[in-house]
Amino acid sequence: MTRGSVRPSSTFGRRWWWIGVMVTVSCVWVIWSDQIAWGAAATEPNGGSPVRIGDQVLFSIHSTLADVPPADRARMVEERIKKLVDAPASTVPAVTVEDGEGSSYIVSPEEVLFVVTDVEAKAVGLPRRDLAEHYAQDIREGVAIARQAVALPSLPPPVGTRAILWAIFATVLVLGLATALSVVFPKIFDLLESWRGTRLRGVWIAGVELLSASQLTDALLLLSRFIRLCLILGALYLYMHFMLGLFPWTYDLESRLLRALSTPLEKMQGLRAGLAAFFIGVMFTLIATAVFVGALKLLQQLFPRFLGWLSNWGRTTLPTLKIQRVELLSAEQVTEGLLGVLQVARLVALAFLVYFYASSVLGFFPWTRQLSVELFGYILTPVRMIGGVFADSVPNIIAIVVIVFVVRYILKLIHLFFRGIERGAIRFAGFPQDWAQPTYGIVRFLVIVFAAIACFPYIPGSQSEGFRGISVFLGLLISLGSAAAIGNIIAGVVLTYMRPFQLGDRVKIADTVGDITEKTLLVTRIRTIKNVDITIPNSLILSAHIVNYSSTSLNTPPLILNTSVTIGYDAPWRRVHELLKEAAAATRNVLTDPEPFVLQTALNDFYVSYELNAYTGAPNQMAVTYSDLHQNVQDRFNEAGIEIMSPHYAQIRDGNHTTIPQDYLPKDYHAPAIRIESLRTVARPANDPTISQGET
Repeated sequence: MTRGSVRPSSTFGRRWWWIGVMVTVSCVWVIWSDQIAWGAAATEPNGGSPVRIGDQVLFSIHSTLADVPPADRARMVEERIKKLVDAPASTVPAVTVEDGEGSSYIVSPEEVLFVVTDVEAKAVGLPRRDLAEHYAQDIREGVAIARQAVALPSLPPPVGTRAILWAIFATVLVLGLATALSVVFPKIFDLLESWRGTRLRGVWIAGVELLSASQLTDALLLLSRFIRLCLILGALYLYMHFMLGLFPWTYDLESRLLRALSTPLEKMQGLRAGLAAFFIGVMFTLIATAVFVGALKLLQQLFPRFLGWLSNWGRTTLPTLKIQRVELLSAEQVTEGLLGVLQVARLVALAFLVYFYASSVLGFFPWTRQLSVELFGYILTPVRMIGGVFADSVPNIIAIVVIVFVVRYILKLIHLFFRGIERGAIRFAGFPQDWAQPTYGIVRFLVIVFAAIACFPYIPGSQSEGFRGISVFLGLLISLGSAAAIGNIIAGVVLTYMRPFQLGDRVKIADTVGDITEKTLLVTRIRTIKNVDITIPNSLILSAHIVNYSSTSLNTPPLILNTSVTIGYDAPWRRVHELLKEAAAATRNVLTDPEPFVLQTALNDFYVSYELNAYTGAPNQMAVTYSDLHQNVQDRFNEAGIEIMSPHYAQIRDGNHTTIPQDYLPKDYHAPAIRIESLRTVARPANDPTISQGET
């Protein structure tokens, strides 16, 4: 047998059995719920004073309020609730809860119905607010049931043969509808199955398949089954409602069935009210989906092309980034960086596209509109906050720009002023020209500090506690870590105005001798006679003694170079003075005016110490000058035949040969022989006739 074939007899029997089962279950459920409600109404929960509407117990009161016992409070609450039963139907949803200080009030549009205190909530075991909400809901439901109970007896109950005929007619009608549904819907199912892949080919938007043919067919089958279920449930509800209303002894069952289904029906009415909004949201969702899919497709096609074009253009056109001869980034690296930036831009664009699509779709439906607003707020709130902060900071930024421009031109004027002092165009008594550049540096630093202090209040966020904390922390780090640097700066300022040396001066600082090559606020650099650059912190220079050989080289009297020589007592001192002065006169860089002079500094055991003092105008050539002077001293004394007795000899030697170098001696010079004479020969003349030849 095929799927579309139907056997009426068996199908009719199954449907009749199914309907009978449903009717029986419904009746049993209504009676059972009635027994549960009656049993609940017959009891008084937790032993308090019950609040009733008719036979129905809404809740119980357990505590005294303002010396009013629970029983009296329950009676007064019942009287207030009974007024709601006779009031308009719109007052029932208006029963609400309002929180006060230490209590919650259940109020209607007319008066306060009940006061829930902390003592009452503690007796029940629930939070005060939750207990008040629960009692308010019980009052609303109890008033609604009481109104229906009052309204039902006014309906004219059908009686007699007419009611029986109407019952038979309704039953036949339901059975006929069940038979029709059992015949029609299987054919619809078979028809949809036959259309799978043929007439139902899927749903496509902008080249993107949203639903395949199989998925669309399954969706239509599910919708058909849902429609069939709704028709069956609707028919059963109408049938039971009609049947229970035909006989007087089933009026109570009908009223309870209505109460059981009233809440879902009210929700269904709200759903019908929002059905139009739902379909409008679906329509806009489809449009937004089409736009979203089109944008995705555009991104998928546009970015690969742009990436390819940028790759080819960058590797062939972009130059290499370099500073002078140092290559910082090659064209390949620059291109890769641009490609990475483009990839990040694509991810950002895709993320924003998905975000705005999701937010828009959620905003099309009333049930998710609040979620859409929250999603938009995640982006709009920071953007709005940043925009507001930026707008508020625009006047401050303008003030900072104005201060910077004013300070810039002030620094230019100050630089021109000190430049004129440095060139000599502007002169002040007691202010040397070499002070101009260091003083300009100090004044420039003070002006910049003043400008920074003036700009600080206008910096966005400078008044915040975090900004102040960071400023204090950085100031502490600088003060602790730059003590030595500040000491050097202060020493540099002091040295600048002390003027102990100038650039190019030959100085001696501690054990270092050399020429000054650079002066800064932190260090001073010296180049020694061996061309070694030595950097000395200014604080060490200020604490050490400084010898400046160049400060008096161009003044009167100039720098004196001195050297010592030791000569024996056998050499006339006047001749020694002459030889030393001749040696000084023959030396380069030694001045003849004033002329050199000689001092006899000591009369030692073996020799006399002579000090030659010669004036020079080239202190930077001291080493060469001393070398030439020593050479000339040696030459002059050797030529004069005077021995330089340093060092002296402390051992026995042949002292007949002179110590003058061989180059200065005559070619026929011979050292005299040692003569040994007796004491008698020494005592008598050599021509004494008493001395024999042998004795001689």
